[in-house]
Formats: sequence, structure tokens, C-alpha cells
Amino acid sequence: MKERPVLISAIFLTLIVELILMVLVYNKVGTERLPSQIGRLIFQLILIFWILSSKSNVGLFLLAGYHIISGLFGMYSKGSSALLGQILICFHLIIGVLIYFHDWIENKIGIKNVG
Repeated sequence: MKERPVLISAIFLTLIVELILMVLVYNKVGTERLPSQIGRLIFQLILIFWILSSKSNVGLFLLAGYHIISGLFGMYSKGSSALLGQILICFHLIIGVLIYFHDWIENKIGIKNVG
């Protein structure tokens, strides 16, 4: 975790939140939304492996864009008025910014990139 700690932390947090949401939604509505959630998780995992294996800027852009667009679409969804919906909107927007600007953030807080 010495290399790109802000990015790795944001990715780790993303995966934890995604898995928790999958369990919560499954417990509430059953298997109805499970295929779309698994699809989202697989899409994110593909991007994450692409980013971590090749340090791809395109992958970073796509993953950050995914989170920012998810946050923006969440603003106009039915569940956005609930507290959990608002938290998820903020989470997606913040994680998207963290992923996109992780190099700048690491430089500002004095973390030197190894790679």
C-alpha cells in the first residue's frame, strides 16, 4: 500500500461499500436487483484490475467517471430524498474526485509515489 495509498484506499472503500449495498439490497428486495448489482461490481473490478496492473490513466478516468455519473444520476432518482440515498450520492462524488485527483492529493499531503 506504499504505492498510491489514496487511490488504493478509495478503491478498497468502494469495494466494501459495494458489497455492503449488495447485501442490504438483497435482504430488502431479494434477487430482483442482484444481476444489475453483480454487473456493476464486475465492471468496477475490471477497471480496478486494469488500473492496478497497467497504471492506466484511461481506467482511472473511467472509474472516476463511473462514480461521478452514478452520483449525478442518484440526485434525480426516487431514493435520493432518503438519508442513505443522499449519503450514497455524496460517496460517489467524493470517491470519483479522490480517484481522479489521487496523484495531486498525495503530492499535497507529502506522499511520494514510488512508481
